[in-house]
Amino acid sequence: MQDYRKLDVWTKSHELALDVHRMTLVRRAGTGAGEGEGGAADADAAAEVGAELRRAARRVPVLLVVGCEAESAPDFAQGMREATTAVDEFAYRLRFARDAGVLEAVPYARLEARAHQLRAMLGALNRTVRLKLGAAPRAARQAAAPQEAAPQAAVARAMRGVRGDGSSRPRSRPRSTS
Repeated sequence: MQDYRKLDVWTKSHELALDVHRMTLVRRAGTGAGEGEGGAADADAAAEVGAELRRAARRVPVLLVVGCEAESAPDFAQGMREATTAVDEFAYRLRFARDAGVLEAVPYARLEARAHQLRAMLGALNRTVRLKLGAAPRAARQAAAPQEAAPQAAVARAMRGVRGDGSSRPRSRPRSTS
């Protein structure tokens, strides 16, 4: 449907993934991670958190590529929503890395600002796609929706008084003796 390389949001997410990859591989090589009291255990934990960050950062541009390969506009929109979710996942893993002491405050702040920028760009792209698809804003869709009860409730109402054998005789209820 669309060439992903023409999307600024893909370029920025790809650059972010590369930067996270470089940054976490340097930490993994021993420039600070794992040199505390825990030794090898700290290094293993830092390597694991780094691997999760790299995976989460790569997921954003990958989902953008997949969304751009979609055959229909609704599938493209779904891909963009999934990429937005991936940015949120990356932002959480980034926060976890900072709170776990694997990522220092300054690199965290820079990466978090870039993730926030990606989220804003994807939000704008999602709004544009929705408008092109003719989707009404959520509030308008909810106001226009019929106010009928859920289908399960209608089935439950219809089933009242129907016995397990399929007959519709009223069930006899035991009398309370209080």
